[in-house]
Amino acid sequence: MVSKSKIYKKCSPNGKIFLYLDKREYVTCNGVTDPIKGAVFISDIVNTLQGRRIYVQLKTTFRYGREEDESMGITFKKEIILDRVQMFCEGNKTDDNLTRMQNVLSTKFGDAVAPFTLNFPKLAPNSIIICDDEDEDPTKRTMGVFYEVRVHVAEYQDDYKGRKGSSTSMGIRKTQFTETKQLICPKDTCSKLFICSAGSISLEASLEKEIFTHGEEIPVHVSIQNDSIRTIKEVKVFVYQFIDMKMLNMKYSNKVYSGTFEGEGCPILPGYSFHAVHQAKPLSQSTIIVRGVCLDAALSKEVDETNLASSSISCTGDKNDILGIVVDYVIKVKVVCGGLGGAIMVDIPIKLVHPKPDTDMMMALLRAKEIISAKRKKFAGQDSVIQESNEIDGSLDIEDNNQ
Repeated sequence: MVSKSKIYKKCSPNGKIFLYLDKREYVTCNGVTDPIKGAVFISDIVNTLQGRRIYVQLKTTFRYGREEDESMGITFKKEIILDRVQMFCEGNKTDDNLTRMQNVLSTKFGDAVAPFTLNFPKLAPNSIIICDDEDEDPTKRTMGVFYEVRVHVAEYQDDYKGRKGSSTSMGIRKTQFTETKQLICPKDTCSKLFICSAGSISLEASLEKEIFTHGEEIPVHVSIQNDSIRTIKEVKVFVYQFIDMKMLNMKYSNKVYSGTFEGEGCPILPGYSFHAVHQAKPLSQSTIIVRGVCLDAALSKEVDETNLASSSISCTGDKNDILGIVVDYVIKVKVVCGGLGGAIMVDIPIKLVHPKPDTDMMMALLRAKEIISAKRKKFAGQDSVIQESNEIDGSLDIEDNNQ
């Protein structure tokens, strides 16, 4: 019996520094985020060091404008170093909780390998992509919140960039899983009186739960009592995505779904009532407005695999503590009276999340990802993938596909 796992490797342009990671997706669940565990290998350690310093750092980039629009020293991005570790120095502490990959590399290369551990801050936002327009190439989206692990050679302690030839970086993704425990069944009510006519219109909209997963249909229960002399022409359901860019103090919203009640009961005549359920299903592929819509960042950058950005959930309970981009969703039910009657609208906040998968589901997802990766060659020309075979006797065989 042989089980396979992947090790992702990236090499510097001069061919001396190698960065190894056993995974590129890190999950936050119940306020706890997976640590980043990897290793740095230096092929010519004696000549590379010579009084220099080797640093590994976790960097996040928040880009809110296109790079081609930058001019005269004006940049539309902010970069923050979230964690930084110096390698190959006497002050390094020995980590007893090394991963299998770190143990294998340490055994194979000896002192030329240094394992490291980086940690995400508790308030770090999720990886998010901001769409530009409909004609944009999905594989070249550069606006949003991105993370990368970077290794570089520094001449002094405050050197955070180093030389381009002796540095390398690998993009990673931070996502969030949420326990789908339903605490409340949200609903909202509203009534409208008319100045020039008697009677009123009452509207009530409710949901069976507050938390929904990506791709799940959202049943919206709508009840209308028309006690006026006006005719209700149509009832519409919208899903809006609200974006709050904390670092820019800017807010805007996007309509990601639009639907209308059709069939018996519409239009609603005076003195009649209306009770129906509308199945709303917001998807990134069917989004009405593309420009400005936020999506979950995908390592493969395949448009078919990218869903709408997950709702931002703070471990402290206060969304004002989250940095970067905060995403919320609201369902709006609109009753159009027609003529001079105007409209009535109610709002119901919801959460779109990734559920915390069980062990069996995780294994199925991993097998599916391996099949997709083999077919599409996600990282061809960017990163090499080392196939690692683990036999029953515990022996390991590492094959470098880049050579």
